[in-house]
Amino acid sequence: MTNPELDAALAHVPEIERTEKLLADAKKRLRDHPAGVAPDVARNNVIDVAVRAFQADGVWPANIGKEAAKVHAEACVWEAERLARSRAKDSTELLAYDTREAYSVDALAYLGTRLEEVLSDARTAAEILGEVRSADDAIKAGGDVVAAWGRLQGLVVDLTNIRAAQWGLLLPRLRPGDAVGGFNEERRKVRTWRSEGYGEVRGSLDGVPAFVRQATSSGQYSESALLWLARAGTAHVPTSFEDLQNDALAGDLVDVMAGADGPVRDYTPTVTPAPAPVPSRIPPHSKTPNLDESRPRPAPPKPTTVARDREATTLEHFED
Repeated sequence: MTNPELDAALAHVPEIERTEKLLADAKKRLRDHPAGVAPDVARNNVIDVAVRAFQADGVWPANIGKEAAKVHAEACVWEAERLARSRAKDSTELLAYDTREAYSVDALAYLGTRLEEVLSDARTAAEILGEVRSADDAIKAGGDVVAAWGRLQGLVVDLTNIRAAQWGLLLPRLRPGDAVGGFNEERRKVRTWRSEGYGEVRGSLDGVPAFVRQATSSGQYSESALLWLARAGTAHVPTSFEDLQNDALAGDLVDVMAGADGPVRDYTPTVTPAPAPVPSRIPPHSKTPNLDESRPRPAPPKPTTVARDREATTLEHFED
């Protein structure tokens, strides 16, 4: 069953529409190509028939070489046509995939516009419905209320299709011919975020009721979910995997300054001036080496350099 909203979103982007049509044409051409056999098989079939006939009656068929060469040539034509159609399908499949990936943001933006239209119409219907929230109540009210309820039910179908198209474009697809790699991990993330209710409103899910999250997860929307989204003012269609990821991670961000008391302290590193140098000290027990005990002992040593008493600590370097 086709999704009219997805078809419309893809058709809204000329590049996607063109390559999708080319792919459909290439696939049809390959399907329509008649069945045949490879050239060597066709040639061997003719030769095998000739050999069996020779073994049966001892008569060698005339022009067997020409006949075998003829069917081989005809099969070469068939094989070349088959190869061309198959290659056209494979390469156009890659082209269509890459084009859809490159322009999916435009298709999703179109769905976002459609969502705004649906929500706007839902708000208009809600004004007529007032407190009516069921088909029975609408029938009892009669008149314009019945028509408004019918319009709301139609909008629920539109919303369901828009969200299905949204996930169809956001869910990563494996590029034809590529290995799985991290593909499954991205699909798992998108499915997890959808099951949790993301992709419905901007930012975190704070304040989003359970019945709306359930609709997101199951893809089955109700009049109540539609009316809540119409009133929320934050409903949107994510335009990329990264956009959806930002919504999903919004609730994980922590305000590091929340609850802080007093003014904000500046922790910018500063350079502390080096301490002023002081003369080196000579301990009282220090003596100048005396290599000749027959001579008077030399005078005690005197400092020959000026240096700090000790190295400054890390704490002193970063003091205010």
